[in-house]
Amino acid sequence: MRQFLRQSALGLLVMVFTALALAETAPPELANVALNQRVIDLTHTLDTATQERLSAQLADLEQRKGAQIAVMLLPSTGDTDIEAFATQLLRAWKLGRKGIDDGILLLVAKNDRTVKIEVGYGLEGVVTDLLSHRIITEQMTPAFRQGDYAAGVQHAVDALSVLVEGGDLPAVDDTRETVDESAALLALIFGAVGGVLLASGKLHWRRGLIAALGLSVLLTALAAINGKAWPFYLLALPFCMSISAAIFGALWQARVVFYCVLGLMAYSVGLGLVDHYLTQVSFMNWLAWPLAALVVLGLYLILFAVMKAAWKHSRLGFCVQSAMVLGVYGAAGYMLEMGLDGWLFALPISSFAALFIYGQGTGGSSSGSSSSDRSSSSSSSSSSSGGGFSGGGSSGGGGASGSW
Repeated sequence: MRQFLRQSALGLLVMVFTALALAETAPPELANVALNQRVIDLTHTLDTATQERLSAQLADLEQRKGAQIAVMLLPSTGDTDIEAFATQLLRAWKLGRKGIDDGILLLVAKNDRTVKIEVGYGLEGVVTDLLSHRIITEQMTPAFRQGDYAAGVQHAVDALSVLVEGGDLPAVDDTRETVDESAALLALIFGAVGGVLLASGKLHWRRGLIAALGLSVLLTALAAINGKAWPFYLLALPFCMSISAAIFGALWQARVVFYCVLGLMAYSVGLGLVDHYLTQVSFMNWLAWPLAALVVLGLYLILFAVMKAAWKHSRLGFCVQSAMVLGVYGAAGYMLEMGLDGWLFALPISSFAALFIYGQGTGGSSSGSSSSDRSSSSSSSSSSSGGGFSGGGSSGGGGASGSW
């Protein structure tokens, strides 16, 4: 028991201080905003017509010149300097074409009264630091001082567009055509249905293979007739169908998981319909929150199972462990010094600590750690799949910043 208490106390100290360190060094939440449109206004300053006009202007510029410009208005960058914040955001969003890095980020921190034009490597000779500074001081800040943010942003976008138009940039490669979305979607659906039929024994693999080859040949022939890059169809469509068939065929063996995946797909389709016909929605937020809720629910179910095993193993040990968990919660809430938010944030800290504490007495620490590994792996894959443009995003800090 004495050794167990020492190990638990040491583990708790490590976990608590690690959580506190992560809380202090975590990047601002706004740095993780998904780039799902060319103009993002988190301050609700620009009206809908202005946002649509700017988005159309930037989309037209990208189609003709290839350069990608994004505009973001946010209340504040917090404790992060706007220059560092803009650099991180441009890289996270991967603005600009891959290998060319012709991206520009126009960032306005309204409450901080600061603005930054971050320029990718490929445009530093076109949109120089001096020109960026002049755009800020002559076009943006005078309008901002008068409260006309829409005019200031519009003037800056116009000036940047003129510079990009006059720049000597690599031409947009129109020959690099990919598979149409409708064709890829059809291949995925066909593969999913075929995989389920094969797994259920209602379709022989020879007939499924013949049907897949026939569909691939048909879509490839249509692509060749319409002047598309047909080799992409010939290679990509069979790959899409085979992967989809393998995934859904395997999911059919676990019916509960299969129907959960179907429910998630239906939910995603519903979001798409709402976004297209009713109002714009942030897919990252509306997908991330339900998934995060499922992960949290799963972790607490694991915690409940570990607590139940600890209770059966030793009721006295369970009471001691419960007291330690409450001690962790009280210490974390007190040390955070964030009021009610601090006590709420202390709850997940104590919950993770509880997995370790209750698992010590039952030999379930390995299961707790493996669940934590799965959670961290899910979190890292979610982060790495964040939205972006076409794969640029490199910047040497070029551009300019200012305030008003």
